[in-house]
Formats: sequence, structure tokens, C-alpha cells
Amino acid sequence: MIVEIEKIVHGGYGLTHSGNSVILVPLSVPGDIVDIEFAEGEGISFGWIKSIIKPSIYRKDPCCPVFGLCGGCDFDNMEYPYELTIKEEILREDLSRIAKMKVTDIDRVIGSSEYGYRNHARFKVSVEGEVGFFMKKSHEVVPLPDEGCRLLHRDINEFLKKIRRTGEFRAGGFRIRTDTMGNIFQKGVHGLKDNTFCYQYVNKLKYRLKIDDFFQVNNSVTAQWLNIIESYLNLESNDIVVDLFSGSGLIILTIAKKVKSVTGIEINRNAVNNARYNAGWNNVSNVSFIRANAAKGLNLLAGVNKIVVDPPRSGLTENIIGAVVTLAPSVIVYASCDTATFSRDLKRFSEMGYHLKEVSLIDMFPRTKHSEVVARIERN
Repeated sequence: MIVEIEKIVHGGYGLTHSGNSVILVPLSVPGDIVDIEFAEGEGISFGWIKSIIKPSIYRKDPCCPVFGLCGGCDFDNMEYPYELTIKEEILREDLSRIAKMKVTDIDRVIGSSEYGYRNHARFKVSVEGEVGFFMKKSHEVVPLPDEGCRLLHRDINEFLKKIRRTGEFRAGGFRIRTDTMGNIFQKGVHGLKDNTFCYQYVNKLKYRLKIDDFFQVNNSVTAQWLNIIESYLNLESNDIVVDLFSGSGLIILTIAKKVKSVTGIEINRNAVNNARYNAGWNNVSNVSFIRANAAKGLNLLAGVNKIVVDPPRSGLTENIIGAVVTLAPSVIVYASCDTATFSRDLKRFSEMGYHLKEVSLIDMFPRTKHSEVVARIERN
């Protein structure tokens, strides 16, 4: 069947129609006219490009020779400014379709370096010893090109060249991280001592974390992401703030000196230990940390007037949303790496007396289907 791709939807799929059927086509670009083979499903079918009859004006040749096989990238076949447009459209569509909100104005759309931005990656190793990432929707390893992965910081790729020639790797793969000074930290390469901790520097603050702890992967826009969170909180000296899913203290330490107090709630023991260390390292004393799951930690608190939530991709459970609303904060700032679960949770908050005031999109993950959203939610 020959079809024209209409738009990109959540998940990075191109969308087209055949009669009343919706067909999702991976690796397509809006405006492409393509010959596809597809498997019919109930309501939604999936199609695969057999040939491109007429390419979209936004299509370009991918920079990576394994694009389309490797599961790391989704949009390396289109011009980057158009990728930002697509991600903004996906955010609007998810808000409309899932949250039932028509949002015409996105406060800010912040782009990033297209390549060389990732400071951390977990690599897979095939049974033949080849290093790479999983194929899309598969556990088959796609070996990296000789020059490495274009999304990774150049220091990681240089380190990879050395260890791919001589290294032996643990079953399950290994991790590499680089800090803002260009130092390399690794875990899982035989013959090399694992680095116990690595260090990041953001907005004149310093953070210690373990190599496999969560931290933002894109140094080029992390400071801007934090600045938006801070501006949406509209901080005042008497504020009592909670940072939910507080990790190693990235958000807490950014805002602490402008408020009365901040409490971090985090379930991961390593992250809490690092956050306490980082608070002392940066001479921040008006912070405290609760090691607990999110809902239980919230139930221990009172007198909170502002809350920051930065959950994993799965978003918030109904119990957590209920615990947040019970504290009745005047402002909730929600940072999310998934526009669909963010929109779902926003709908729940709106049903419980809160409304969306502002929302921004930060492209923390160029060339992939993912983006970061920050929203200010206020009590009605």
C-alpha cells in the first residue's frame, strides 16, 4: 500500500490512515510518501517501509550507519529543528487526547546539542563479545559503529575505543559515565577497578553519585531545566518545599538557599546517602531527607506549601497523587520524561482541584522519541 505519513505521535511512530484504520509506521517522517507492508490489528495496525516513493522535505540521511536497527535513536532521519516541532506537537496532542486539555501556548521549547550530549550509558555485550545497544523491541545486540555512538560525549567514545580492543566485560554489560570535567568512570570492565563514585557540577554546585545512580544525562540543558523548575516554584523565603523522588539532591540543593526548608523523599538508599553527603559538601543545612516510598513519605509531613515531583517514566500512582493533594500545596511543579504519563497524571490532578498554569518542553534526549516536560500546577 502507498500512503502519505501525516504526523508523528507518541512513541515516535509516523501515523497514516487506510479508510477507518490507523496505521503506525516507525522510522517515517511526516510528508513521506511510502510503500508499506502492514499487519492489520484491531483499531491500530503497524506498517513497515518497503520503499520511499517521495521523501518528506524534512527527511535527511541519518548520520549513524546502524540507525533503524539500534534501539537508541528514533529521529536521526529528520532535520533537528523539525524534531523539536514534532515533540511540541506530541506534547499538545497528549494533553488534548489524555488530559482533555487544549493547550495552545507552550511557555518554552528548549533545544539541545543534537549529538555528543549523553554523559552516561549502559552498554550491552553480545555472546560474541561485541559491544552495542539492543535492537528495537529485541534483546539482540546491535554492535556500535567503529566511531562509537553519536549521542555519547566524545570522551566516552574515546574510552570505548580503548576498551573494545582490549577489554573483557561482565555478563549483562557495563556502564560508563563522564563528569563535567571530562573524567571517565566505569563499572563492569574486567581488569579495571570500578569507580566507586563519580562527580557532576551544575550551577556552581557539586554532586557525588554512584555510577549507576540516576542523574540527568544531558549536561548542556540540565541547568536550564533546573532554572525552569525554580522559576515555576516562584520561591519565597518562608516556603516549605518537598522534592518527591529527590535522587542525589539535584533539585533540592538548587532551591534550598531561597526557602525556609526542603525535604527530599527518595526510596533508593544510595541516592539518599549521596544527597546527605552532597548537602554537607555544598554547605546546605536547611534540608532533610526521608528514605521511604513516595506516598508513605508524604504522609509523614505537614505544613508543606510547594511540591516538586520528578517521577520515573511510569509517572505517579493514584496513592501518590492522593497524598500530594492531601497536603494541599498551593503549587506543584511536575517534571516528567514521558508526555503520556504526565498527561494522565495531570488529568487526575485536575479532577482533584488543580489546574495547569504553565508548561515547558526541554529536549533532554535529542534524536530519540523522548523529551522532558516541566509544568506548574496550581490549586483552584
